[in-house]
Amino acid sequence: MKTQEIKDVRLVIKIDNKKPVELIDLTKSLVSIANQFSQYVTKEGVSKEEREAKLYLKEIKTGSIIVELIEYATIGMLPFVENVNTIVGFAENLKKAIKYYLNNEGENPQFSINDLRDISSIVNPIAKDNASQLFINTTINGNVELTINLNSTEANAIQNKIKQEVLDLRLEEVLKDNYDKVAMKLFQARSDIKSKLGNKGTIEELNEKPLNIIFENEELKEQILQSETNPLKSIFIVDVKIITIDNKPAIFKILKLHEKFEID
Repeated sequence: MKTQEIKDVRLVIKIDNKKPVELIDLTKSLVSIANQFSQYVTKEGVSKEEREAKLYLKEIKTGSIIVELIEYATIGMLPFVENVNTIVGFAENLKKAIKYYLNNEGENPQFSINDLRDISSIVNPIAKDNASQLFINTTINGNVELTINLNSTEANAIQNKIKQEVLDLRLEEVLKDNYDKVAMKLFQARSDIKSKLGNKGTIEELNEKPLNIIFENEELKEQILQSETNPLKSIFIVDVKIITIDNKPAIFKILKLHEKFEID
């Protein structure tokens, strides 16, 4: 039986920078690549070894910033043989995503917010440096098999589209019908219990800014606004519905009060 050849397969990241690259931007870029690779092999890997594969730093070269990454199986720390290699597949997947966010080419990869932030971080080192370029290559035994090439203008365009998609996804999350047992803090409360306007609250996990508050019924309104404790120094665990105006969150409608407790 012929022994299957182990090939030298690498993911080569080259940043042709015009200005010094901030260390944290480079680090975040590489970490984001590792995150996306981990998600790819977990989803696409056939064997346990493939699903547990990780990228390792092989070499950093002088000149432009050139980082070479190789793939190892967790078990035994052995490089993958040809038929279980996933670096090329991962790079192809990444290239499709970049094409979509750059030119609206192909299908939407349906990324999560964290995935989108990873893609934005990957291209960030050149987005901040005019006239710089990013090259991501896969090589097999030194031969280039696939290339991703972006300049600074393209990186900025990708980040702008991703920023909008993140906002859209966050809005979709907010516009779900009902949310159960979320923590609300009153931002503003009217002393007049009969007042229908002027009560505002924050629910940080749903919306960053305070929204107007209305209540399912008067009894619920009294439970929150006329509690024995200072309502402005309390946390209320509530069921809530978000009402939108012009497709933007505008009002928290409080449906049920589960419990409340004072805060310092």
